Amino acid sequence: MKKGYQYTVIFMIIVASFFTALLSTAQTAMNPKIAENKEIARRQAILYAFDVPSGQTNEEVSQTYDKYVKPDTRTIEGTSIEAFQLVDDAGQVKGYAFPFDGPALWGTIRGYLAVTEDLKEIKGLTFTEQNETPGLGGRIDEEPFKNQWRGVPLPDGDLAYGTIGDKKVDAISGATQSSTAVTKALNILKQNVISKWEVK
Repeated sequence: MKKGYQYTVIFMIIVASFFTALLSTAQTAMNPKIAENKEIARRQAILYAFDVPSGQTNEEVSQTYDKYVKPDTRTIEGTSIEAFQLVDDAGQVKGYAFPFDGPALWGTIRGYLAVTEDLKEIKGLTFTEQNETPGLGGRIDEEPFKNQWRGVPLPDGDLAYGTIGDKKVDAISGATQSSTAVTKALNILKQNVISKWEVK
């Protein structure tokens, strides 16, 4: 190796090491803020599912969440299930939010399904993760799709698109697989968790 090349290689190693250390330091410094934002997003999602206005600032979200949402962890058939209670100002339970996940067209969908305290009606549905095609399957995370689930009664059988009770729930046009993935994930949650959840 010629002397000029040696200097070039050494210079590149030094520069690369410097920027690697810089990025690592920045990542470490940002980790607490990243974790905080992730927690705020989780809290907002649960409040949205419960149809409770969360406010605009992180502080308002946290205050509302701490006032109206309580953790509720139970063991069902040997598995620990984490859910959340919606309580009113008097501390009375007004609903439950259950996390769900399932495979979809391009990845896993995750979110929360909130139901009334008697487990008979959907209060709301929200997604915390989805990788579906923007403008098609990705529309499951848009307001029209999510809002149509509010007030839908939980049937004895599976949830399916069409008329449920006096509510009509429509699939996303042109996104059959993504739409089906949602009802499949909700029905698994309904069968494995909600149907076995005891109202307190």
